[in-house]
Amino acid sequence: MKILAIDTSGKICSVSVMENREILKTKYNKSEREHSQTLMPTIKETLDELKLTIDDIDLLSCSRGPGSFTGIRVGMATIKALSDAKNIPIAGVDTLKALAYSAIIKKGKKECKILSMLDAKNENVYFAVFRIHNGNLSLYKNADVANISDVVEYINFNTPLYIVGDADPEKLDPLFKAKLSKQYAQGRETADYEYIEDLPILSESIALSAQDKYDIGDYGDSNTLFPLYLRKPQAQKKKEKEDDKLYFLEMTKYDLENIKNKYDEFPNIWDYETFEEDFKNSNYIVAKQNNEVVGFIGVRTILDELEIMNIVTRKDKQNQGIASNLLSYLLRHYIGKNLVEKINLEVNAHNIRAISLYRKFGFREVGLRKKYYNNQEDAISMTL
Repeated sequence: MKILAIDTSGKICSVSVMENREILKTKYNKSEREHSQTLMPTIKETLDELKLTIDDIDLLSCSRGPGSFTGIRVGMATIKALSDAKNIPIAGVDTLKALAYSAIIKKGKKECKILSMLDAKNENVYFAVFRIHNGNLSLYKNADVANISDVVEYINFNTPLYIVGDADPEKLDPLFKAKLSKQYAQGRETADYEYIEDLPILSESIALSAQDKYDIGDYGDSNTLFPLYLRKPQAQKKKEKEDDKLYFLEMTKYDLENIKNKYDEFPNIWDYETFEEDFKNSNYIVAKQNNEVVGFIGVRTILDELEIMNIVTRKDKQNQGIASNLLSYLLRHYIGKNLVEKINLEVNAHNIRAISLYRKFGFREVGLRKKYYNNQEDAISMTL
């Protein structure tokens, strides 16, 4: 299987061709010309030197952000055009995840966490935290944009930490050392951290990530490729207030009553009586914005395993990352603190969006439960 991967998210425009997890050729261009002028010639040169054509390619891939808005649009438009013209599937890769794969290329897949960072200017960074467990890479803290000083909030040092991308040791080291000292004072085991330098060209990491996505069926046509923009337009940011920030809290009876009064706004296969009964036997976390519940997740602990019972986003807040943030919070709370060894769930076999989200966080399909929902629709069992 041959993969053509490109990266236009930064200053360097790069193209790689990979076959069976081996990079056959990589070419990149540091020219000051726009990526729109250099990308197609670089693709052609790469294929020509391998004596290949686009018809020999089985999978296309590109970075979908974060990064340069213009560069990302150029790369995605090119990949979409090639896909539509030649009917070749696409696996889009988050830039921060590609950086995590760069750490894997350098260090292998030993147990660790990986902090991927990109400069977002004005003391801010795009960042995400990934986890390698049992040889599998999964999302631990979903992609976000924050001040450098706030990034440490999402880090613990119970396993080795690798830092890749636009890291500034002078600003990070004091924060990391303070967090390490706090963990040590609490009697918790600590591990060290390391900055990974001399990373491979990013299109190579994108190709490797695309292969893994293809192997689990996470790919599609040009209609499935969307940009990942973490920074909101300036005009929109001016309208937003600090109150718009998401907060995660244990669900109270007061929250339950508020949800009851607006239950039709929370699309759910459960009726309210079933939900209320589960509240008595499970732990529920609510996502709040402007002091209103915009989503919730229910879990139940059985020995050293966690069962996700329910995850719901309010109708008017869907497709805004609420569910992703709830899952990220759940992993940091339960997995990050070593409270459980495994997380399990069931998801409707037709809910492609939810399945894709769970895969992003490292969940793997382990079984199929026939007619699980209302004795009609199948459920896929997944575990992390």
